[in-house]
Amino acid sequence: MSSICVTDEIAAALRNSMSPSDRVAGWSFRWSLLCGQLICVQCQASQSANRSGEAFTHRPGCGARREEQPWQELASLLDGLGAWR
Repeated sequence: MSSICVTDEIAAALRNSMSPSDRVAGWSFRWSLLCGQLICVQCQASQSANRSGEAFTHRPGCGARREEQPWQELASLLDGLGAWR
């Protein structure tokens, strides 16, 4: 089993957790933030924060292509933690 598959399994388990902090951890297995850029950890495609309302475009062949709104997902997760209050 490759390390990508293990990482995907861990991310899925955390994403499906009832704990908001686990769900944020699951998000961070799939995404990275660097200098206002959101980066897919699988394909290294990136999107700037000022384009957060647009669908995320992964590189061809990326296994994470199903995830097109990571900025909105992060905002929702942080809201669940009360981070916006």
